[in-house]
Amino acid sequence: MWTNQALGHLSDKRTYRRKELFQIFCAEKEDLSESAFRWTLYNLQKEQMLFRADYNAYVTVQRDELPVYRPVYSDRCMEIIEKLEDKYPELTFVIFESVLLNEFLNHQIAQNTVYVQVERDVSSYIFDELQQEYTGSVLYKPRKNEFERYWTRDCIVVLELVSQAPMSKEKPHEMTSEKLLVDIVADKSIAATFSPSEVPFIYANMIESYQVERRRLNRYAGRRGKVELVKRYAGGKL
Repeated sequence: MWTNQALGHLSDKRTYRRKELFQIFCAEKEDLSESAFRWTLYNLQKEQMLFRADYNAYVTVQRDELPVYRPVYSDRCMEIIEKLEDKYPELTFVIFESVLLNEFLNHQIAQNTVYVQVERDVSSYIFDELQQEYTGSVLYKPRKNEFERYWTRDCIVVLELVSQAPMSKEKPHEMTSEKLLVDIVADKSIAATFSPSEVPFIYANMIESYQVERRRLNRYAGRRGKVELVKRYAGGKL
């Protein structure tokens, strides 16, 4: 099979970037599309012939411990983080953006949405602040129908941060793996950015690629009333 021939060109002693793997695989199958390549990567990881070492990085030998999920934010997202940090250094908030899911999806998200999850007591105030800065592209706690009706390109959505959410100790504003897995099924405005049929792929790819603490996942799922749904998707993977 052509995939075995491609894997034969790889060394167990080094890490390969996704772009480099695509070039190696295309050398064996010239008509390989980006979509088919994503499926190939997914299946090779499922068969434990390739392992994710880091964001968009792969190895042929599994490491003893999976890496911690660290989202790579867009420039727009980083701009919002820096503005909130500078102006409100004591503010507790978490940033997420829909294109981060592309790492785990089969069908990629083309238009980005930034989610700013803030403490409940100040969420409306932060919404007002962001609305002044980004006029016409900020929504506040939208229902699914409101999100679909008023969404604009590069839209910013302000949501309330659920208490006791699993937070990153090193980077408190970053989305964690456990929080992401629950939020994609608990928040309708986030779920509206991708097909529901993609949820099993997101769970499988996240759990196989990054550290996910079952206790933190289940505790947060309980806080959001999604324990059974999360258990169904996580299945025996944890």
